[in-house]
Amino acid sequence: MLYTRVNCGLRQVVEILNVLDDVFEGLLGTIPCYNSIENWVKKCGLKVYETASEELHGTQYAQIVDESMMMGSEKLLLTIGIPADHQGRPLNCSDANILGIAVAESWSGEGVGNELSKASKRVGNDPDYVVSDNASIMKKGVRCAGFNHHYDISHSLGMFLEREYKQEPDFVEYLKLISNSKRIHNMKKIAYLLPPTQRTISRFLNLSSWVKWSSKMLEVYHSLSPYEKEVFSFIPANASLIDELSEVMVCINKIEYIFKHNGLSKETVNKCRKEIQKQLFLGNSRMIKLGKSIDQFLKKEAMLLKGDVAARNNSSDILESIFGVYKARKSPNKLNGVTAFILFAPIYTRIHDNSNIKKFDFKSALEDIRMRNIDSWAKENLTPNLVQLRIKRLGKTG
Repeated sequence: MLYTRVNCGLRQVVEILNVLDDVFEGLLGTIPCYNSIENWVKKCGLKVYETASEELHGTQYAQIVDESMMMGSEKLLLTIGIPADHQGRPLNCSDANILGIAVAESWSGEGVGNELSKASKRVGNDPDYVVSDNASIMKKGVRCAGFNHHYDISHSLGMFLEREYKQEPDFVEYLKLISNSKRIHNMKKIAYLLPPTQRTISRFLNLSSWVKWSSKMLEVYHSLSPYEKEVFSFIPANASLIDELSEVMVCINKIEYIFKHNGLSKETVNKCRKEIQKQLFLGNSRMIKLGKSIDQFLKKEAMLLKGDVAARNNSSDILESIFGVYKARKSPNKLNGVTAFILFAPIYTRIHDNSNIKKFDFKSALEDIRMRNIDSWAKENLTPNLVQLRIKRLGKTG
């Protein structure tokens, strides 16, 4: 629980236990080494993974699927099960059951579809729908599996923003000026005013932070020193673009909030379409074109809501969060790829908060799962990583 819920390493867990043992005068007895703790995490993770489908059997559930960025020479594909009906709040870890962990050098639509079908067979019944980003591989995968498909709202809105602004000369030039200011003045006194770092990949999913910065700088520009005004003179020069993007992001953020907190339903679709009419359709030609694209997308999503179905989930944020936590905890050695440590992910979702801890039998998990079970699972589901191949090849020399 310390390793899973506290942002620290395995060795730090041992130090925490040593401190507690010192304070309470040997109450804890023999302190386990960090290797033992890692093995316990894997054992509990495998136990959770093997039984995850049981909780969803016979229920109405949905799947979320996504692939990670390249880890070494491999890509990790995770499939999770969530309640089909929206919970009246954004999804959290206690809602997620990891149904599929698969590794490959690259993924095709057929491969993704096969993993989705495997996950549904583990549960015993098909999901009501699948949520994913807008990648062509994911689209084809869901189509191959024969399931209904809802697109993640954040990725979809980011895609429409990218289509509308990516090639616009004023937008491109402004991004270049922001990047140059950060690069040139990064280590100077003026650094306290510099913009937030822009994402290299999926940049349009992170527009809010630097659009907000631009708007704030525009407001306080008159109070800056002469030197600061000189450095950031490009901001008032692009005031009209900043105002335009600020209005766009207010609408985008409102749409995201409505769907993530209230789910995808005919009612929320109508609310979001009204926001588009109120904010984007009253803007310039670019804003109107963006509004039309989003409006058409929402109409298509609403068409999948047949009858009086309850509000559905259309956000994959929880899966992105699981990826992020796993990447932060795994070995920084890029040659490692995906190892048996990925079993950290299932136990992380199970005991991330207090709601499920009392339901989980740690003693049973440690007794039922042996190290040989973990080795067998890894051999069956993972591929030899580059570190293993390096050791195997170079170990023969001499």
